[in-house]
Amino acid sequence: PYTKMKKVNPVVYLLLLLPFHCWAADSDRDQPINIEADQLEIREQENVSIYRGNVQLVQGSLRINSDRLVIHFNEDNELTMMEMTGNLAKFQQLDNAQQLIRGEAEQIDYSDLDSLLILRRKASLDQAGDVVTSHLIRVNTTTSAIEAGGTQSDVRTTVVFKPRKAATSDKPEP
Repeated sequence: PYTKMKKVNPVVYLLLLLPFHCWAADSDRDQPINIEADQLEIREQENVSIYRGNVQLVQGSLRINSDRLVIHFNEDNELTMMEMTGNLAKFQQLDNAQQLIRGEAEQIDYSDLDSLLILRRKASLDQAGDVVTSHLIRVNTTTSAIEAGGTQSDVRTTVVFKPRKAATSDKPEP
């Protein structure tokens, strides 16, 4: 099952990782990417890099922790898909407003081509304290549109909205 690994420049593959680009703080793109894992397998013919065992990725405010991370890229070495799996796979990142976005699920897929983040099984997404939990959460990272739920009638979707502070006025009360 393992293919023969040949010496390649891992920086080429790492520079392709700009996940969740619309949500990300702009400064994250300029930060170095650090990945630690117990194992790395590069399948150059298939345009795939596979990281296994206690995978930790850090780029600026982005943090990914998973048991397995699979990165797919095209012939031009552009990121096309990331697959994170684990018990539970997790990510967190700051947006441009410095609001924390966190997600976790047994499987998290990110398609750069479709600007689509999908969290499956035991899924939870927290955006600045507003939390969605379901067995399936789909997020368009360009429009920030969120869909949750699916066809399993025994699994309910839950949403918790954090109270917003009331706008204060500079006028004194009468």
